[in-house]
Amino acid sequence: MTAPGRHAGNDSEYAWRQWTEKLRDTVEQHRLWNDGDRIVIAVSGGPDSMLLLHAIAALIGHQPGSERMIIAHVHHGFRPQESDEEARFVEREAERLGIRLAMERVDAPGWAVEHKMNAQAAARQLRYDFLKEVAAREQASVIALAHHADDQAETVLMRLLRGTGSTGLSGMAWNREADGFSFVRPLLGVRKAELVEWCRLRGIAYVTDSSNAKTDYLRNRVRLDVMPRLEQENPGLVASLCRTADVLREENDWMEEQARQWFQRVARIVKDGEGVPMESPSLDGVVLDRRALLQVHVALQRRLIKLILNYLTREAEQADFDTVEALRNAAIREQPSTWKTNAASGVEFRREYDRLLWLRQPIGYMKNGPDMRDLTIDRIYESGSLPIPSNGSTLHWAIECDSGSSIAQEAVHHPASEGTRVPSGQAKALFDAEQLCWPLCVRYRRNGDRMRILGLNGSKKVQDMFVDAKIAPSLRGTVPIVTDANGKILWVPGVRRSDAALVRPSTDLVLRLELEGGAHIPAQQ
Repeated sequence: MTAPGRHAGNDSEYAWRQWTEKLRDTVEQHRLWNDGDRIVIAVSGGPDSMLLLHAIAALIGHQPGSERMIIAHVHHGFRPQESDEEARFVEREAERLGIRLAMERVDAPGWAVEHKMNAQAAARQLRYDFLKEVAAREQASVIALAHHADDQAETVLMRLLRGTGSTGLSGMAWNREADGFSFVRPLLGVRKAELVEWCRLRGIAYVTDSSNAKTDYLRNRVRLDVMPRLEQENPGLVASLCRTADVLREENDWMEEQARQWFQRVARIVKDGEGVPMESPSLDGVVLDRRALLQVHVALQRRLIKLILNYLTREAEQADFDTVEALRNAAIREQPSTWKTNAASGVEFRREYDRLLWLRQPIGYMKNGPDMRDLTIDRIYESGSLPIPSNGSTLHWAIECDSGSSIAQEAVHHPASEGTRVPSGQAKALFDAEQLCWPLCVRYRRNGDRMRILGLNGSKKVQDMFVDAKIAPSLRGTVPIVTDANGKILWVPGVRRSDAALVRPSTDLVLRLELEGGAHIPAQQ
């Protein structure tokens, strides 16, 4: 679009009319809205959203008191004093322009903790929920967002750094239909500097978000550090990335349509747990025949998994290629035939023989009963840690490749691998990873729990093991218990190990489990 700096002085009004007419062409080209559509405009108070507000007002010929435009502003609660000032600024501008204002105060930091999300993702979800709420209340079909070309380039580069396919590299869409609304981005072809310059020339006031100068978030680091260096090598970098995104988006649209058609043929959407045996009958999800998945090309398999995640959670874009590929490989692998794992934020992925299920629920957890929650350890991840909320301990795991001889010697010389406690206050156990039925489950005790003990014929009640180990009754309900996918108890950390999957000199893959902390494990033997 026309650079505003070329039309200073008396020509500035003419240049503005030219610029807005080109913006009108953009609106028509991408079918962002129709004449008469009501538009909710997301306004933070920054230069991008303030210019968008004035540009749309010019395009539709806004008059004070008109009901066609609605400003929506969210106070996220991150920077209380600064956010208060931004809210007051937007309120004054809305009153001055004669545009109705809808404002919402939310506790994004608290909401993020409660829902186990990162703060920026939580803020985005709360913001979009409010925008849709306002649009529904005002009978508006269009929600306008102020993302610009620099935002698009940063998004593409961030996704490339994280690892993604053509879907991620297609960036943000000019017009995205979601939940019955059109989310439109009229400024996606305009550089940030151009927007700021137009604000200066038009005398459009705005506020500056101080957090944009901090490098706490990846986007800020890309914007402040990475992009300037790359633009030194290629001054046309932003235009190149935006053009690449446009091309990939068009090709991706066609491929997505193929995936949607296939999804409609072979997948089934589950509402309120209908027809799916699960712990919580209120869960929603998607059920897919595994045999159908095996029949299609690997590229379509990946797209279907991403399509399902997009349907179930807003955080699907955080699922990078490695995550999607791990889920796909787990789905097509012949054994084990039953397992469960975390697929994305709030989505659990299960296999039940030839049935694949994606279920919407709190990430990593499945309720068994009051205050009883299961966590899973999946072989598709080589290592990781699980916090045990009941007693403040952490269970670490790692799958190690070894000839078996050195680790087998460790198993012999470390009695902790046979279930005894160690002086450091930690407990560990070693297993032959290939002899286990995956995924493993970490849960609390249940009535009737029994385990086959290493060195003892038959099984023993876990309750009796607690008594033998002198575990205080008040602590027994907090002790984590590791089982395999079939519910067989493998290990009670700090108490005893089962006789399952012993490490031998012939072992190739060893699972190392180690519990750090835990009130039932004394600091000294």
